[in-house]
Amino acid sequence: MPRYFFDIADGHRFIDPAGHEFDDDTAAIEKAKIIAIQVSMDRPAVDPTRHIVVLDSHRNEISTIAVYSKPSAAE
Repeated sequence: MPRYFFDIADGHRFIDPAGHEFDDDTAAIEKAKIIAIQVSMDRPAVDPTRHIVVLDSHRNEISTIAVYSKPSAAE
């Protein structure tokens, strides 16, 4: 099973040193969405640059997920 890493970027990069195993890219991206919700609850300040970077086992970026702390005016 491939290993994926979930770094947090918000001007600085917080590196995920261990990663987690998932069946495929889709499963890892779904996990990143959950992590983004958890980060938004832990650090509620609005920061439009904050996101979760999903990396494959070679640490190549496969996706980014924005972290939203407050709903947008459109919601």
